[in-house]
Amino acid sequence: MAQTVRQQQIVDLLRDRRSLTIADLAGHFQVSDETIRRDLKALAEAGMVDKFHGGVRLNVADWEAPFDRRLREQAGAKRRIALAAAELIEEDATILLDNSSTSCFLAQVLAPRAGRLTAITFSVEVAQILSSAGRHHRVILPGGELRADDRTIIGPSAIDFASQFTPSLFVMSVAAASPTRGCMDFDLFETEFKRAMIPLADKVMLLLDSSKYTKPGLIQVCDWPSVDILVTEDGPPAAIRTALEHARIVLAPAIAETGDGHGRRPAYAE
Repeated sequence: MAQTVRQQQIVDLLRDRRSLTIADLAGHFQVSDETIRRDLKALAEAGMVDKFHGGVRLNVADWEAPFDRRLREQAGAKRRIALAAAELIEEDATILLDNSSTSCFLAQVLAPRAGRLTAITFSVEVAQILSSAGRHHRVILPGGELRADDRTIIGPSAIDFASQFTPSLFVMSVAAASPTRGCMDFDLFETEFKRAMIPLADKVMLLLDSSKYTKPGLIQVCDWPSVDILVTEDGPPAAIRTALEHARIVLAPAIAETGDGHGRRPAYAE
């Protein structure tokens, strides 16, 4: 099946959200319900989606846990970004790490470091990676509900708990980067906790692989002035670079495919 650009974007959205209503899709793409229905009919006939009354979901046979899929997507770029970001984090720093797949790559680079980090995170995955160094690092997790899809602790109590800290650095990633609207995401909780954490940190570091420059977003996390450091493996588009004139932009260097540049093979490989 030869998909249109919009149909490809619908599938990408479903991979992140699992299911969406026709009204959601029509509003997102600013087209009529009938136009979306035609797109969904084509995707359903190709066996890529299952329609239900008023909405659509990704075909169950093709479904993969979103977080596991994200760990494999752009793995080479995320590995490069993680190595470059780790160079910017001081020994014995207190950092707040989000629940993104890129933070998992960063945690793997940070775990064996000599200096003792204090890390606050909503991600059980990130916490487990950092704690693999034994008692070397201090890892703090909030209380709340564990979301099985990506092993993230969610809920108002989690945000309230994390809000008592004042980390030197908040490290986050987002689903999409818009030249005009800034950092964009899809998940309401993730958007809420990132918005709450940004003003608490001395600096905000955004880890962003270049695929995010062309992806759509649904909810604004923050404007570009909130970002102090951007770490990416490829230069951002001119409009984003202009919006980040106040910030430090770090381009991650290429690394050998046989390792991570320090004689260790990352667990999250392509």
